[in-house]
Amino acid sequence: MAEKTFLLVCEGETDIYIFEALAKHLSNDEIVVTVISLAPQLDATSGTYPSHSFGHVLNWCADNRSRIQMLLDFKGANALFLQMDTDIAGQANPDCIGQGLSPRHCCQEKLNQKLSATEEPPRCHYILPTQNTETWVLASHDGPALDENSIAISDYELITDTEQRLIALKYKGKKGVSNTAPRKLKKTPASMYKKHGEQLTGNLMLARQRCNELDRLCILLES
Repeated sequence: MAEKTFLLVCEGETDIYIFEALAKHLSNDEIVVTVISLAPQLDATSGTYPSHSFGHVLNWCADNRSRIQMLLDFKGANALFLQMDTDIAGQANPDCIGQGLSPRHCCQEKLNQKLSATEEPPRCHYILPTQNTETWVLASHDGPALDENSIAISDYELITDTEQRLIALKYKGKKGVSNTAPRKLKKTPASMYKKHGEQLTGNLMLARQRCNELDRLCILLES
């Protein structure tokens, strides 16, 4: 049985479970697809992942830009995925956003800067969900999401209130938020995202049709 291994640097533990669910789903009797998280890394003593964020992803890129190919070769990996949710583009690259460029473009530009590159390095792929990986989970639910005019949305990457829509679908939201602020998803324990990953892979074809970045990731995992 053949194996394909992909390295991952991502924003946090919840994203790891989404990538692992996709890898498991896209494995078959002939090929096993495995995702190994380089950052954050599982602590062997506590069995938990440390806190991580888009800032950690950018710092990892700056610290390891000259070592990426060596890491790929050492791990015998097919590729490295660098994941950031594009809802942080305004924080990560405010000048770019100020020029009216897309959040995905601005996140890509910031990763290029940190890697001292003009494009994705060889065997390295930027995975930049818009707004976030939760968008993929939302897209896996049957029935269309509607815009403010009650028209079905075909491109889920245009949705900006992903978390609020998931809460409306009975996903757990955080307690104690202000009445004026949008409710946020409850993300602890992060292991609940294993169930979200099952929801995504259970209706993956539909989600891929609705999210270009998810479809691109799946093509990379399958190739």
